[in-house]
Amino acid sequence: MMSLIFLLLLVAMLCTFSGKKSTSYVLFTASVIIGLYWFHHHATDPLSILL
Repeated sequence: MMSLIFLLLLVAMLCTFSGKKSTSYVLFTASVIIGLYWFHHHATDPLSILL
């Protein structure tokens, strides 16, 4: 999942360098939303530690 986020950011940077700013904004926004979802998934996951 993390590799998908980094891949989206890479493609967004390549789109920015090639002059497609609207596409890069969409990809960057998608990567931020996916990253926040992924953080929320891990931050609220209960730990299975038996003490």
